[in-house]
Amino acid sequence: MVIVARRTGADRGRPRPDESAANGSRAERLHRVAGWLLNAAAILGSLCVIGVITALVLGVRPVVLVSDSMSPAMPVGAVVITAPRDGEDLRTGDVVTVPIPGSATLVTHRITSLEHRGDRWYATLKGDANPSPDADVYDVTTQARIVIASVPAGGRILTAARSPIIVVGSIALVTLALLPTRTNPRRTTPPPGTASTPEDVEPGATGAGRSDWRDPP
Repeated sequence: MVIVARRTGADRGRPRPDESAANGSRAERLHRVAGWLLNAAAILGSLCVIGVITALVLGVRPVVLVSDSMSPAMPVGAVVITAPRDGEDLRTGDVVTVPIPGSATLVTHRITSLEHRGDRWYATLKGDANPSPDADVYDVTTQARIVIASVPAGGRILTAARSPIIVVGSIALVTLALLPTRTNPRRTTPPPGTASTPEDVEPGATGAGRSDWRDPP
């Protein structure tokens, strides 16, 4: 004997078991992908934090160039990565970042000559794109920072990274990635031989058998 399960008016708005399983599978895949993205964001954020801490410990600092005096290798808007270097360890041809005498403004130029006077080191600097050396002579005994790397478009990237939207968004992603997630239990379909609900069984039908969905004529 076959039990025929008819779909009532209320059942017609309810998804079929196979449709529910497909929807659950899609939702599970989306949930898994979202988890991977959040984990990747957390890893990237952690690497950035480690990089910042390492840079602070080693004294590495970024400097954004605001002129074309070091073009074409270091155009305006480039970011140069600098590290502290004592004057006795500098050499002609090194690119250094130093404060202008009597000012807090920094200049990044190439050393054209070095002079040792007593216990002090002085350097003459020149921008690669400038026709002549700087008029000032710079004390590089302890205040010089040598350029170890440069990123031509780094200024725009650094400015964007400091944007409140980027900062808040990054913090939100890392926070979400650290929160525990719970997977929704998948809906199960009734096993063969049983009706999904008592009212789905056609009145008067008895016995075990197969349950089929059929729309009334």
